[in-house]
Amino acid sequence: MSAIGVGLGRSPFAMRALQFTNPTLRTLACALALGTLLGCARGGEPTVVAASATPPSAQSNAHAVGNAVGEVHKAANEQSSTELRASLLERCRTAAAYSREHDGEVMLVLVHGRPVFEDAAAGFSARTPHVLASGSKSFVGVAAMCAVEDGFLSLDERVSATITEWQSDPRKSKVTIRQLLSLASGLEGLSAKIDSAASAREAGITDRAQASIDARMLAAPGERFIYGPSSFYVFGELLKRKLQAANAGDADILAYLDRRIFTPLEIQPQVQRDGVGNPNLAGGCRLAATDWARFGEFIRNGGVSKGVSLLSADLVAQLSQATGPNQRYGLTWWLLSDDSTDAEDDVAGTMAADRLENRDGPIARRLAARLREREEARAARSSPAPTDNAAKDSAPVGFMAAGKGKQRLYVLPEEGMTVVRFGALNGSRDFHDSEFLKRLLGQTE
Repeated sequence: MSAIGVGLGRSPFAMRALQFTNPTLRTLACALALGTLLGCARGGEPTVVAASATPPSAQSNAHAVGNAVGEVHKAANEQSSTELRASLLERCRTAAAYSREHDGEVMLVLVHGRPVFEDAAAGFSARTPHVLASGSKSFVGVAAMCAVEDGFLSLDERVSATITEWQSDPRKSKVTIRQLLSLASGLEGLSAKIDSAASAREAGITDRAQASIDARMLAAPGERFIYGPSSFYVFGELLKRKLQAANAGDADILAYLDRRIFTPLEIQPQVQRDGVGNPNLAGGCRLAATDWARFGEFIRNGGVSKGVSLLSADLVAQLSQATGPNQRYGLTWWLLSDDSTDAEDDVAGTMAADRLENRDGPIARRLAARLREREEARAARSSPAPTDNAAKDSAPVGFMAAGKGKQRLYVLPEEGMTVVRFGALNGSRDFHDSEFLKRLLGQTE
């Protein structure tokens, strides 16, 4: 064995190089293998050697050397691919362990559309429908963008042009569809009253869409981020009226989504309806992890599925652009950044203040005002200071649909990844997106 061969040890590169019986070719192959290994060790790419003009007498040797180069590079690529797969699987296992420790039930990871990892607790499966809770909300943003593409509406038109009941209200009359979907309309969230069938029954509400249309304005349009189901019911009613006026043939927003997106994707969410038939796209969907991941892949690929464009890439991109007062929320999608907190952490204080505002009495109102001031101060401290590269600094590393119980659909375009995480509906509140993603992406210290 040559000195170079000894230095290479028994790596795949050495074993292939040493197969050459010609001493010159064997030495060249070993040198190429050593260079490849050193390059990989430094984090570099294997060097590609360009062929130069060769005299006829050396053509056979040149051909053999070319084959040696090809064999060495093939071995390098195989080893690199194997190491990458092993690293990815280890990161997935680490993230799955963290998820399990916090009442996780299912985890599914796709890389460039291919399932690479699946974990499920006993009694659960990635192919069994699971509650999405508020993860359902992100379907509404996609429905809105489809309606823009189909010419039914514009994001900057006023809601009151269609929801005519708002025309006589000085603040409601100015709300745009964009503000409605970025939860910046100022409309009362109604979480305590219509978030579930039980709460709606207790409040005596049968028609949640009408209750949302009738809800109070808590702020001027564009002034505050107010989380809750009311905006989604209002938009559902708005789109229903648009579809009816256009004789589109779709009975409501769910039928429209089914025709435009769900059927082409071959997914079929189970959706609850209220007492008069309004679909609960604010939080009433159930879907298998495999199907939710397929929806996420459609988003990651810019509206394309199986080579067919279902929605323009430009409109898909707008879903992850923050235009309202909450810079971590786009159009029905939460934005992920390196320092982002959990979706629930961002809204827990404001939702508590909203609930207090729903109560009668000056004490409740004072408490609500104090809590809101504290939350606004916290948000101001956590917001990054403006820089000359503000657009670059604020660019999200990904985005997610998020629901109670830490139901998650992560879309990470830079990583080529789509990840679903399901958890117990009333499970651990100590699960953190940042901790989960650090483990998944290998960013732990």
